[in-house]
Amino acid sequence: MAAELDNAPANEERLRAAIGPRADYYLRRWRQMDESGKSYSWNWPACLLNTFWFAYRKMWAPTIVTALAYLVAAPFLDPTRPMRFRIAALSLVGLSFVTGAFGNLLYRRQAEKLVAGPASLEQLRARGGVSLVLAIAAAVVLTVLSMVVGMLPALVRA
Repeated sequence: MAAELDNAPANEERLRAAIGPRADYYLRRWRQMDESGKSYSWNWPACLLNTFWFAYRKMWAPTIVTALAYLVAAPFLDPTRPMRFRIAALSLVGLSFVTGAFGNLLYRRQAEKLVAGPASLEQLRARGGVSLVLAIAAAVVLTVLSMVVGMLPALVRA
């Protein structure tokens, strides 16, 4: 991607179409990553809203992986079992730090894949960009599933 960002006039329009809102932010961040030689760059929305940020940015694999992590942790978030609760909570906090540190890299890889294909600018805008509807849908689905999965231990004990 370093060569692609250095060759900005050739790919910048395609990258901007694939990124959508805040393209300037991401292009600047990716250049900083290249200049520093680091594969990570902090992203607060990816940290604090990870599953929902991934859905908003149409990043399906990270959306599913982080949602599954929350669903696996849900039954252990029982405050009456302090040790299990701490382990689950600390695991989710750790996941947030990982997504915060590597969110920009994951998003960069997605944009690179989109731009590398033969898609037109309009197709890049449709496949990339953002979707508030998908982020809200992810929040609703994950909340409902977390409640159901969280109730499973009580149902098994009954």
